[in-house]
Amino acid sequence: MVNIIPANLLVITREQNRGKLIIRLLIQPFYNLLGWYISFAHRYSMVIPVSFSNIIKVQFMQIRNVVVKIASRCNLNCSYCYMYNLGDNTYKSQPKVMPLAVVDELMYRVKENCLAHGTKGFSFILHGGEPLLAGKDFFKYFKQKADDVLGGITELYFGLQTNAVLLDEDWCKFLGEFGYGLGISLDGPKAINDAFRVDHAGRGSYDDIIKGLKTAQSTGYLQSPGLLSVINVNTDPIEIYDHFKSLKVNGVNFLLPDANYDHLPPSSVIDSETPYGDWYIKLFDQWFYERSDNTIDITYFSMFVDYILGSKSTWDNMGKEENSVLVIETNGGIESVDVLKICGDGFTKTEANVLTHSFDDATQTALAKIYRYSGSMLSKKCLACPVSETCGGGYIPHRYSSKNGFNNPSVYCNDLMKLITHIQNRVIENLPEEVVKESGAQKITYEECQAIIAANINEIVEPGYAQELMMK
Repeated sequence: MVNIIPANLLVITREQNRGKLIIRLLIQPFYNLLGWYISFAHRYSMVIPVSFSNIIKVQFMQIRNVVVKIASRCNLNCSYCYMYNLGDNTYKSQPKVMPLAVVDELMYRVKENCLAHGTKGFSFILHGGEPLLAGKDFFKYFKQKADDVLGGITELYFGLQTNAVLLDEDWCKFLGEFGYGLGISLDGPKAINDAFRVDHAGRGSYDDIIKGLKTAQSTGYLQSPGLLSVINVNTDPIEIYDHFKSLKVNGVNFLLPDANYDHLPPSSVIDSETPYGDWYIKLFDQWFYERSDNTIDITYFSMFVDYILGSKSTWDNMGKEENSVLVIETNGGIESVDVLKICGDGFTKTEANVLTHSFDDATQTALAKIYRYSGSMLSKKCLACPVSETCGGGYIPHRYSSKNGFNNPSVYCNDLMKLITHIQNRVIENLPEEVVKESGAQKITYEECQAIIAANINEIVEPGYAQELMMK
């Protein structure tokens, strides 16, 4: 395995105005505590001779985040959306807005779990569909109910992800008064955004999104929202990055299109076996070496750099730690990460519901366990890979095939491998020589990674949890 620089040795802080790295020695380990998705556990050995479920079946999960689907419909119809356009139709049978009785029971389930596990901080991320369709009365009730039931038990955070089409000054004032944080979805300049982010009549959404974003930035009621952007591999990442900087946002997260082996990623016009990795690398180098006063944070890159340096991951699409987020549907259904909907119609559905089940009960399903331990339950190729500690096998929905279930590397495996090796090498190149020597950090190329996998994969015994990954 390529050595990873331990977190208690150093932290790299990126100095934006000079685009360089400052090294600070620390006595205590550095841990990145905040993020939409948090917490994770230990990695098991490369050869696991017993069933994974026998190890974990009595281990209950401390939940610190719930993604709450307060509205099951959307005023946009983005072509790549996992909720509506990638094979799952269960939204049609969901209540359009979460009933208040479900909100009540949700708060008691959160209280139950927080008291059982001693949880000191809890996040509600309001989602959809488009959450603003639920209306202001719903948001007010949700916040007040949470404060009434959970106040004094745990510290609360409230956020929402919106397409910003409905976001006006009244909404901004309301959300600010009730303490909601805000994230906005935008894919780039008008032509790029409007290629996929359209309404139900096929009209582009850019103008409405920008109007909502600028309102949120200018009214003073809200902290400046960050952006969430799904990448289009056939675009210029620098053009998009420069556009986001011109909008004066604080940060952006660039996401891979949701895909798996049954529904492959959008193809590239460029002849490359790693088009998505190449896209990210071009953007990373611009961001990493940029000398500018208006550099913005790119969450995906910051998290990789932190993780390579030994921090704990706070995201469920990288790293080896345990995933501890649940999704609550508008009818109260308790599910694993919602992007798993791309695996098939009704794939995420179980009998678990806040009206009838505790979070501890809901997290004992086979799918919930696979999601929870996705950074440890890896395919043979991942077990042979020298960067799997950082990659964690990739995002679990992106590993699925109807043939092998989740017993696959990510459909973006080569792209991630190329990106991670590139980032690690750039970080090592910017460390003082004595730090590199003391930590044992090693550079490794994408081609060397591939060669190591080829040399080792036949020596890897099929792990005992393979049948569980295959959903057999």
